[in-house]
Amino acid sequence: MKVGVIMYQTSLSKGQELVAQRMVKEFRRQGHESYLITSVYHDREPVPAEEEIQKLGYLLTYDEKTGIPTVRVNSRFASWPPRRISFVDFPGVLTKVASELKLDVLITHSTLWNGPEDVAKYVEWVRNQIKQGAPVRPVIFCHMSHFQEPTEGNYDMNERTYREAWNSVTLPVILRAADYVLVTTPYEEEAMKKAGADGSKLVLFPGGVDYTLVSFPGRGSADIRSKYGLPPGKKLLTFLGTVEERKNVGRILDVCESLKEREDFHFVIAGTLEGEYAENVKRRTLEMANISVLGTIPEEDVPALAEESYANVILSRAEALGMAQIEFMFAGTPVVTSGVGGQAWLVKDGTNGLVVSGPDDVAGAARAVWKLLDDPRFHDRLGRKAMESASDFTMPNLIHRLLKRLNARLAELKGSSQDSIEPGEKVIEAWVRKGYRVAVTTGKLVVVPRGARKNIAIPFDQLRGASRVVRRPWLVFALGAVMTAVWLWAGTGGTPGEPYVRALSDWLAGQVSSTAARAAPAILPFVPLAIAVAAFFPLSQRGYSVKFGDGGSVYLPADFTMALRMSDEMTPWPLFQRKVEEA
Repeated sequence: MKVGVIMYQTSLSKGQELVAQRMVKEFRRQGHESYLITSVYHDREPVPAEEEIQKLGYLLTYDEKTGIPTVRVNSRFASWPPRRISFVDFPGVLTKVASELKLDVLITHSTLWNGPEDVAKYVEWVRNQIKQGAPVRPVIFCHMSHFQEPTEGNYDMNERTYREAWNSVTLPVILRAADYVLVTTPYEEEAMKKAGADGSKLVLFPGGVDYTLVSFPGRGSADIRSKYGLPPGKKLLTFLGTVEERKNVGRILDVCESLKEREDFHFVIAGTLEGEYAENVKRRTLEMANISVLGTIPEEDVPALAEESYANVILSRAEALGMAQIEFMFAGTPVVTSGVGGQAWLVKDGTNGLVVSGPDDVAGAARAVWKLLDDPRFHDRLGRKAMESASDFTMPNLIHRLLKRLNARLAELKGSSQDSIEPGEKVIEAWVRKGYRVAVTTGKLVVVPRGARKNIAIPFDQLRGASRVVRRPWLVFALGAVMTAVWLWAGTGGTPGEPYVRALSDWLAGQVSSTAARAAPAILPFVPLAIAVAAFFPLSQRGYSVKFGDGGSVYLPADFTMALRMSDEMTPWPLFQRKVEEA
């Protein structure tokens, strides 16, 4: 399958842009050709090839910053609405791009710009040509709005009323033309239905954590502290996102100031600094000793920062979902949030995070942070639940499920069976640890046990569950017990081993004091058993007994928890769901 993902710019910090870019990566990882179709701008700065793109209309290139194949199209900043970019002559450009790359699927992102509307027109044009018998390729159209209600508290009157006009005039056209509408939360699902979307088209697509960026050796890495000059020993409270008015970072500074009497934490602000609001934030932090402003950080540094952080703090005035929060939760880091928009669905107060009474509740946020700092057990419990919740929002799982729908729809459009276009099986992730080799493909879990020559391939629909087990080194214990028994027996006299036991006892007795020497004959026989008991628990191995098929099972060490989670998510029905426990 060949997929074009369409977003108005690239970025290393903005949520919607990151989702689009990660989609491209994951489609390609699962064996499909995929391209990002975007403007000449990266974080609102023109790319070096802008002039060449303006001459040709578009340019296919490999983007070094995002690491994906990218089609840059001629574009310009829109005079209205704010913060948007428009594609120039996009229907004509898209016709050439779709023909050259033989695209089967187009996925548009965001609202208030001309990309989704022009794609809707293009798709209807293609459909009309097919009805007239023209030999053109059918194309599937998906739209993902990342929708936010235009409420009075989020936007000024001019922008709010424009958004309302766009939502009532343009959005319904896009929703009618789309084969599928991707929604980040059930709240957005209801909003799309009110805007005119057919309920059968709606697909829940929350977030999309990129597995390839995540490390799983445990909490944190000292390297991230040294790289950005963060103080050692202090608990990091982190904001990650664009520093702009909507993100309400000024209120986070108020929280930081209200906690200045404490010396056990340090605030971190990471993300693109945008406009006058960001400059005011930065100036204010110059007088605060307990805060660091990092600016934009590379995407590959985000997992390490999330793991090293003690909590994530966000007091946004509007959020469709919250990609940054998913990344922190996936790292086992609790979130303190204002609970606006999709955050109310993502973070459950007291269960997997803490929700305060809105974006201006500075006192509530300070109390929440204080409680996390003073109650490590409560913090760790929220972190475990946060990781469990976020494991549902991984990009491999979301793309795998979306591909099933896309394959079925494409088969319908082409008039062929779904099986004839099912993609070949691809490896998504693989691990080698403790002598075991494990891989998760698009179709099965593959295990090569330690010392085995053949692998065990388990189709996802054959998985029956995974229970936590502990392998005890009973052989070590038995060996110590046998040695003690032999020693005691030999000490009774008349056995072949008696001279050796007596000689060893005499030698050991000579190495210790006279008092210990008198006790040695009674104590020494029990030394092997004591050693065995001391080694028993450290040598015990935690892991999982994975059940499959009709009574089959295989043992996996706890190091492969991620493989089991991925398999769980790829399972076509919830037989396996949430049966993987934390080791």
